[in-house]
Amino acid sequence: MAASRTTMMSEEEQERIRARKIHKAFKFLFGIGIGARAVLMSSYVSGWLQNRLELASPVTSWTRMTEGLSLLDHGISPYEGDMFHETPLVLMLFYCLNKVWSGLIPVFFVLVDCVTAVLLHSVGNHVCRHLLQKQGRQVKSYSPQSLPLLLTQSELASVPRHMLGIYLCSPLTIASCAAFSTTGLHNLAIAAALLAAVKGRRHLATLATAVASYQCVYPEIFIIPVAMYIAQQEQGCSFSFSDPASRLSMLRTAGTHFAWLAFLWGLSYLPFGSMDWFYWTRGFVMLAPDLTPNMGLFWYFFTEMFEHFRIFFLCVFQLNAVFYVIPLAVKLRDHPMFHLHLLVGLIAVFKSYPTLGDAALFLALLPVWGHCFKYMRNSFLVVCMWLYSIILAPVLWHLWIYFGSANANFFYAVTLAYATAQIFLLTDLLYAFLRREFHLRHGPAPKEGQGMPILMNLK
Repeated sequence: MAASRTTMMSEEEQERIRARKIHKAFKFLFGIGIGARAVLMSSYVSGWLQNRLELASPVTSWTRMTEGLSLLDHGISPYEGDMFHETPLVLMLFYCLNKVWSGLIPVFFVLVDCVTAVLLHSVGNHVCRHLLQKQGRQVKSYSPQSLPLLLTQSELASVPRHMLGIYLCSPLTIASCAAFSTTGLHNLAIAAALLAAVKGRRHLATLATAVASYQCVYPEIFIIPVAMYIAQQEQGCSFSFSDPASRLSMLRTAGTHFAWLAFLWGLSYLPFGSMDWFYWTRGFVMLAPDLTPNMGLFWYFFTEMFEHFRIFFLCVFQLNAVFYVIPLAVKLRDHPMFHLHLLVGLIAVFKSYPTLGDAALFLALLPVWGHCFKYMRNSFLVVCMWLYSIILAPVLWHLWIYFGSANANFFYAVTLAYATAQIFLLTDLLYAFLRREFHLRHGPAPKEGQGMPILMNLK
């Protein structure tokens, strides 16, 4: 008895020590993240960051937001010109904050990043729990030789903290916050959609996807994996694209999403009494008329484009962001959360006006799939290309604009490297995920019927 009591007490003491360490880690991460943001926001660096095209696009720029607020103060609709492209509800939010006290705006941006990090931590907890439950249901179909590949509770315990730490302490999110970029609001809406979806809350998930789609057109495609995940939660093993109940569940989710979106559009009509904002927000993103250099692929290509070819190639470029949704939905029909993560990365690459803050959310979600990292083949190349892009972008911009010793080709080469690095990361992550799934089913060294190892040749 005494020995068992001693063992129980020692286990409880270990739990308390572990809890204290986690609490200290949280305080350290929040201290670093909030402190770095506060220092940058209160220095002259903030003004410089606000004008950096890597952090601020024509849609998310704080400089354009202040111009919109100034026009609103003078009783002029910001949508009568072609400078302001943020949504009316976001504009009214900052207008109210500015009227109460302008000092609330930096606090608001820091709070948005902190809430997003907390949501990502909760997403990590729920996704890891979902992965373990799914593994438990399917373990009988796995190869006996694949037991070392199975996930464990201890292996996934640190994943939520890594997600929170990456988002809070990433230089990309810190710089975006210090630049007062509204990309943080976009990331908050997407993180809320991920959390509500993984909890199976249809109304909350569709509200969050509607808010994300309202702010930027591209998250409309999130409704497909979200609807699939909720249908799987409701139908269980009977989920299938051909099953009428599954289809009805997905249609209900899609219908609720578009109902929320219509409600947000209706609210946006009230401040100005017109729908002029629709063209200068959603239409602006889709037509990409502003060819100011940014970290995307559109600006240089359409600067060189003959006008009579513009519509055709605009459709081709915009289709890149949505074309992969259906093939991925078919291939990853049993893994909608992984599908949703890939779509976050695809949008960060192919949207018309991307910033570094868009990629920061995708990077913060990577620890969930850490068990696939050992199958990735291009990690070193991706890291090098990322560092090359982020470091050389401001350098080549300065050489082009201020010194005149470079030209647009130099800067566009950096944006191409940035996009290529993200594409390599996406394809490598997909390859690693599918290879691990194959090894779980067939073993780490699958063999043919004659006992010979299977050789795969890519032609």
